[in-house]
Amino acid sequence: MPRVCCHPRVESLPVPWPRVFELMWEAYVAGTIPVGAVLVDGAGQIVAEGRNRIFDEPRDGQLAATRLAHAEINALVGLSPEHRYPYTTLYSALEPCHLCLAAATSSRIGGVRYAACDPYGGAVGRLLPSEDMRVHPLVVEGPLEGAAGLFPELLHLRHMLWRVPDGPGVVPFYRREHPDLIALALRLPEPPAASTLGEALATVIE
Repeated sequence: MPRVCCHPRVESLPVPWPRVFELMWEAYVAGTIPVGAVLVDGAGQIVAEGRNRIFDEPRDGQLAATRLAHAEINALVGLSPEHRYPYTTLYSALEPCHLCLAAATSSRIGGVRYAACDPYGGAVGRLLPSEDMRVHPLVVEGPLEGAAGLFPELLHLRHMLWRVPDGPGVVPFYRREHPDLIALALRLPEPPAASTLGEALATVIE
């Protein structure tokens, strides 16, 4: 059965998800991979944030113009190595990859939450645990239900359909494994023509 969005209001999600989605959309409009991430402390306050800047310019001391400039890395990079952060949680729009899950462990935070699955590059449950990971375990939860659990995946796919429509990797994987999502993603505007997050979300609501 085709997967479709069924909830039009991202802003109705609990904090900090609206900010995660805003950062994701900011990255998309900038023409880089659409992922946003924030760090939340034990009191529920956002203490750091980042977005993907792989194809973007440096800003605010975050990594940019490198394939290491993932949203999660940019959210984590400011944490001091003098402390551990067992009550700090990383929230990301998309299921973290191997790099970002390993970075979360290395940063000594307590948990990771993600909105949407990444069946191509996501690494949840796919990392071979080291002794360090056993000593410093991460509590990982995701994805979200409804539109919030699908829209970031569609936006990521739409970016790839725009950037490398005939290249190897994400697009041929989806054409083979999830062709229904190709059609759904193509409803979204290309990054240069993108308007607002709400309007983009509305285009894939059924």
